[in-house]
Amino acid sequence: MDTKNTNCVIYVRVSSKEQAEEGYSIESQQQFLRQYALEKGLSIVKEFVESESAKVKGRPIFNEMVSFIKRQKQVKTILCEKTDRLYRNFTDHVALDIDQQGLTVILAKEGETLSKDSKSHQKLVHGLKVLLAKNYTDNLSEESIKGLLEKARQGEYPQQAPTGYINNTETKRIEVDRARAPFVRKMFEYYSSGEHSLEKAKELLRKEGLTSRTGKPLSKSQVDWMLKNPIYYGDFRWRGVLYKGIHEPIISKELFDRVQRQFQSLNRPKYRKHDFAYSGLLTCAKCGCGVTAEIKKGKYIYYHCTGFKGKCSSAYISQEDLEKQFASIVKRTTISDKHLNWYKEALLESHEDEKEYHNEVVAKLTQEIAQLQDWTDKAYQDKLRGVINEQYWLKVSTEWANSQTIAIETLKKHQNANKNYLETGIRILEWSNKAYSMFKVRKSHEKRELLNTVLSNCTLDGKSVVPTYKKPFDILVKGSSCSNHLRD
Repeated sequence: MDTKNTNCVIYVRVSSKEQAEEGYSIESQQQFLRQYALEKGLSIVKEFVESESAKVKGRPIFNEMVSFIKRQKQVKTILCEKTDRLYRNFTDHVALDIDQQGLTVILAKEGETLSKDSKSHQKLVHGLKVLLAKNYTDNLSEESIKGLLEKARQGEYPQQAPTGYINNTETKRIEVDRARAPFVRKMFEYYSSGEHSLEKAKELLRKEGLTSRTGKPLSKSQVDWMLKNPIYYGDFRWRGVLYKGIHEPIISKELFDRVQRQFQSLNRPKYRKHDFAYSGLLTCAKCGCGVTAEIKKGKYIYYHCTGFKGKCSSAYISQEDLEKQFASIVKRTTISDKHLNWYKEALLESHEDEKEYHNEVVAKLTQEIAQLQDWTDKAYQDKLRGVINEQYWLKVSTEWANSQTIAIETLKKHQNANKNYLETGIRILEWSNKAYSMFKVRKSHEKRELLNTVLSNCTLDGKSVVPTYKKPFDILVKGSSCSNHLRD
């Protein structure tokens, strides 16, 4: 990597124990990194020095560095001595998502550089660690969402109100926006008539004065989203599940259904006598419409754009050619037996980081809960003996009870988030090891199911399929593109 004239930041870290050990001091790290930067032509913009103490929790300087880099467009390189200087614990992998933030991390003493151009095995292992670390923290977030889930189950919309509704800050529920609701109703009536396209309906509403909450005219995609949103007849969809709402509807279910039938009639393929394996999987790269299929000469299956938005010049492609491309797409996610074992070892090392972090957090929370209970018990005894009065007892016991509740809930989140960390990673790797061989021998509809696992979206650009991989398969593909470790 050519680092000449590259801006960078330096990060050095020592613990209280290491301060007195030769070679670990701040000064020795700074001297080494400054000399390295000079030799490699790196321009040091700022130095971040973390001197950790048992009395201070967290890594404030590390977090400051991450925030600094996010703000600076011209500084995307971190210079550090070694991996263990930069990553102290499991969650640091999430903060420094190298691919996502476009960072370059130079580990000077290890002679390694982590970036988008890293060697495939470095990039893949690092990416898997980041992915699984995110999975852990995502599980924590999911635990926090449980309150919103319960709200949805009770029929209360748990998000910001869509156009036509407003959020009532007192009741925490959505209410009809009396100023905009009549226009929303007109929008459904316009489109259900079959006389107005989305574009025409949008223009009519703009002329009549319907705007979004921000006061801007609605876009065509916003009109499309609103016309397909069940919230306007009384139900709502949240996190992929349809709930029966308790809010006031703006339109009837019958009007909503008429609109949906209008959509279906306009986007219905000309030929739909067969259940084609790959219908609905692709969208046209030229116009964004769906891709459907039809049979030619009684036996040949060809896929093409539906032309929902008007005549499209996109080409036809045979199912045979389509499956060849899909096979190639799946093959890119495949890892060899040799690399499967290598990556498993790397994940086991990562699992040790995760366990250490999890056990540390659980121990601290357990200690905190016990401490709060001990304080409460002693204060209660003091109240009985008359050492403290009733008012003071109520004040401190309430504060400690609230803190204890928060700590207990946080502990539950970490216990749930810890499930299946290693199993998830290994299952992904083993699946990728076999995916291509399974695809080659399966029937078309079974191949479709496999593609649904790997892909989040696909576009058909002419006769070329352009895939968008789901995580973590995008990481596997990026790793394989840098190396030639794939085998038939």
